[in-house]
Amino acid sequence: MDILAQLSTEHEYLRALLAHIESAAEAGDVAALTQSLEQAHNALATELDAHIATEEAETFAAIASALGDDLVAPFRADHAEIRATRDEVYERLGRGEAPFEASQRLCALLLSHQLREDLMLFPSAREAVSS
Repeated sequence: MDILAQLSTEHEYLRALLAHIESAAEAGDVAALTQSLEQAHNALATELDAHIATEEAETFAAIASALGDDLVAPFRADHAEIRATRDEVYERLGRGEAPFEASQRLCALLLSHQLREDLMLFPSAREAVSS
């Protein structure tokens, strides 16, 4: 499996977890949100950080080399915002708060970011590499 396919597969896995978080946050269900966030903790912490590191070190570097830094700059900025929002969600959860709005914001950021990567950035990278 090439790296772009692997990253897209990881996106799909995370989207499934985000659906539960988003649903619980929208419903204002404290117990369901807490459970969803706890179940997704490893995926949103260790696994997401590894995913981002791979994207930035391997994928973004190659894309920037072929197509220019301007193309990947917004995606790098997304990563910083996603991490900060994720940290806010888990800090609030750790204080016993129900981070409804922050969780919704995190889901929206991740879903938008993944969609733009899967539909625009990754196909551009494949095209640039093949030509």
